[in-house]
This record gives sequence, structure tokens and C-alpha cells, in this order.
Amino acid sequence: MKDYVKRNKKILDKWRQNNEDKYGEKKFAYDGIMYRGKNDDSENKLWNEAQLRILFITKDQPAGDADAWDVRGELGDLSYAFFRNLMYQLYGLHNTTSKYKADYTFTNEEAEELYSKSALARINVKKEAGTNSLPNYILRKYLERDGEFLKEQIENLDADIIVCCGYSDYVEDTGNLILNFLIKACKYKFKRYNDWIYYDKDKEKIAINNWHLSVRKSSEDMYNSLTDAYYQFLKEYPNFIKSHRD
Repeated sequence: MKDYVKRNKKILDKWRQNNEDKYGEKKFAYDGIMYRGKNDDSENKLWNEAQLRILFITKDQPAGDADAWDVRGELGDLSYAFFRNLMYQLYGLHNTTSKYKADYTFTNEEAEELYSKSALARINVKKEAGTNSLPNYILRKYLERDGEFLKEQIENLDADIIVCCGYSDYVEDTGNLILNFLIKACKYKFKRYNDWIYYDKDKEKIAINNWHLSVRKSSEDMYNSLTDAYYQFLKEYPNFIKSHRD
């Protein structure tokens, strides 16, 4: 059984040391497979056996003047748009099939329970903790500067659904610097299926061209737009949600 957790730690340890030695950056935020079990072995087993592995890639951690924290231990707080959109979208992805679209009728308790138990990974592009916003020109800088580390981390996690959080009307190509990185640097062959879904048919993986999770849009509208698009995709490719594990 591949040890995704151990390999992720090695990548991040190397990344943290590089950032401290080269740039004097000391507020490094660890991330990866979310804590769901009692120890690394149980986390690794859950990820290895997951029917579909879901990875959310966001920009950076809004720590402000505080110390960086380990993303993997985040419990989530639905009073914040960021976590509300994350949990709701995760619920929609888990519960939509080729024959059923998960409607916006679930309770917060149901969304929180699924979030607390499901195999989920969350990583930031910029590991140095930041503030409440990260302009795209700075995000681009970190994608270029730390791209090799990020690529190694993404490839190790080997997610089936990669949610790229950062769409902008002002970005070239897909409109999403993170999705552009997956295509250009990680060599995924993602092709646009609809506004939200990009599909790599060879690897049987999808990328979701998502807004920033704190965007000033209705969580209900965000949820319905994504699940409608995913449902449309699954009706054409119903086998996608069958287990990707051997």
C-alpha cells in the first residue's frame, strides 16, 4: 500500500526548508490529506481505499499576524463563506450520480458530517501564510517559484477530482491560474467539458474550474452551478464515479 501521507510529509519538509534557507520564510503552513482517523496509518488507508479522491487547491492561508496552522486539522466553520462553500460543494460531489443530482436541500449537519469523515485533501499553492487576499500576480509568482514542489505534491496525492479555487475573468486560457498550472506544468490533458468541468479522459480525472471559496456569490448559486455541471458530465460519463482503485 502506497504511503501517501509519509511521502507528502517528505515533500513538505523539503519545501519548508527550501523556503527558509532561500527566502527567510518561516510561516510555513503544512497541508495535504485531512485528518480523519486516529493516526497516519488510518489516514493513509482511507485515502488508498477512497472510491473517489477529492483535492481542493486554494491560494494561501489567511493567517495575518498569527502563526501558520496545519491545514489538515481544520474543523471548518459554516459561518465563513470559505468553509460553507467547501463543505456544500463537497456534499454535492459526493452525492450526485448520473441518475440523481443532489439538490440544495441537505442540512448543515449533513454537510458537516460528510466533511468530517470523507477522504479529502486540501492544499495551498503558497505555503507561506498570508493575509485575507492574494492578487493573481503574486499567485503567479509562487506558482513559478515553487512549481516543482507543488507539482510533486499534487502528483503524489493522485486525486481523481481536483477543485481549482481561483477563477478570474482576467486570467488567460482557462481563466484559472491553478488549472492552467495543472495543464502546463503537471501535463494533465484536461479538456473543457463545460464551464465548470475539465476532463482528462486518458487518466480519468476531472478538474473543476471553481471560484475562490470566499467569493461574494450566493453559496446556493455556487452549489447549484457546480452540481448541475457535474451532473451533466456524469450523464455522459457514468462510469467516472465507479471506484478508481484496483
